[in-house]
Amino acid sequence: MKVAVCGLGRMGAAFAAALTADGHEVSAWNRTPKPESTAATPAEAVRDAEAVVVMVFDGPAADAVLLGPHGVASGACPGALVINATTLAPAEARRLDSEVRAAGLRYLEAPVLGSVPAVRKAALHVLTAGDEDDARAAEPVLLSWSREGSRRHTGPVGTAAGLKLIANLTLGTAMGALHDAVQLGAELELPRAQVLDILQMGPLGHVVGRKRERLDHDAYDDADFTVDGLVKDLGLVVSVAEGASAATGVLPMAEAAADLARRAAARAEGAGSLDMSSLARTP
Repeated sequence: MKVAVCGLGRMGAAFAAALTADGHEVSAWNRTPKPESTAATPAEAVRDAEAVVVMVFDGPAADAVLLGPHGVASGACPGALVINATTLAPAEARRLDSEVRAAGLRYLEAPVLGSVPAVRKAALHVLTAGDEDDARAAEPVLLSWSREGSRRHTGPVGTAAGLKLIANLTLGTAMGALHDAVQLGAELELPRAQVLDILQMGPLGHVVGRKRERLDHDAYDDADFTVDGLVKDLGLVVSVAEGASAATGVLPMAEAAADLARRAAARAEGAGSLDMSSLARTP
């Protein structure tokens, strides 16, 4: 299958590698040229592509890639399937769906749960939303990174975006809890390894287990999920809650976690590019 990948960050590059390994004919574009790039613009990358995978940092970036000058909509064949894996607010997702379809393309939102190691194992969980026929058409692409995971169709466009934000909200608050637990352990002069052992036995066990090697060695480079990414996603959560009905109200845990992540990103130059588990770095 001819597939274009727009966005070659950590996840996008892993997507492109997985697709190539599965025998797809892959073209690729990145805003900052990389060795893997094969095209100078999104429009050039998607020419003749049957499917277009978009994996960029946020909504404005997705808008520019899809609808901007020399964007996907200006170069793709009529009826090409756009698979947008970018984490978005539901309203952003619905607007992009409407505008991409108005340009004569199909649109499927497909945010994922998991990070680069899961891509390499084809073990991501994928949330799809949009037309069910489009979800079925995307299967040959999505299988490249989710054969051992799952693909769950959640309903109309916007539902997968909302569920992804809920998932990342819990991830952010878990990082906040991990930060506080490690800080308290240090205040009590408890051995860090012992604190992590106890945390691994409790509700944070899954997160601590996945990040244990990083936490043991204070090794946060080559991030699976960056602090900047956490700041962006928690900011989306807070923004969506603020724009919701009065019944939803403020989300105090989300706001606290967002503030903690922002302070961690501002801690030093490059701190935002570290793995999110750096929130629990040795005090």
